[in-house]
Amino acid sequence: MTKRATGAPVFERDLRNFLKPRGVDVDAQAVMFQLHRTSTDAVAAMEAAALRSFGLSHAGFVLLMTLWISGGREVRDLARAQRVSKPAIVSCVHTLERSRLVRRVRSEIDKRLVTVELTRHGRSLVEKAQVALHRCERLLTRDLTAAQKRTLAELLRRVGRTARGATLQKSA
Repeated sequence: MTKRATGAPVFERDLRNFLKPRGVDVDAQAVMFQLHRTSTDAVAAMEAAALRSFGLSHAGFVLLMTLWISGGREVRDLARAQRVSKPAIVSCVHTLERSRLVRRVRSEIDKRLVTVELTRHGRSLVEKAQVALHRCERLLTRDLTAAQKRTLAELLRRVGRTARGATLQKSA
């Protein structure tokens, strides 16, 4: 792919040139475009290089990590923590349960409530997968200094806070 001196692909230059006369804030558009593309590329790379050999998707790994760090949690708490729907969590739990990585424990007080817990096998697997995934994280960020990594993380947190707190209007 041909790039400009700034490192932007030709497609991005063409997109900027096309949108700018239409009154688009091309810098805002570029941030959101790159955020999405980079996230998709990074998750795909980490799944291929680190998680697939463990039989895990990124979503499954994130759920296992959440349980490893915080202990057993109810489905609704997992959904809230991961910012996904309860059905998405239930689907992921089904997959992980079939592999004997997690188990469900029904509440004795309220049978509607189910806590998801790591199994011994799940804990062992997530510990190994975390090491492999961290190798990928380091490789993907190797061209950034420690200060740049912290700055980028903070800038992404700001965008995330705005996205979570904003009421985005169709006309905005």
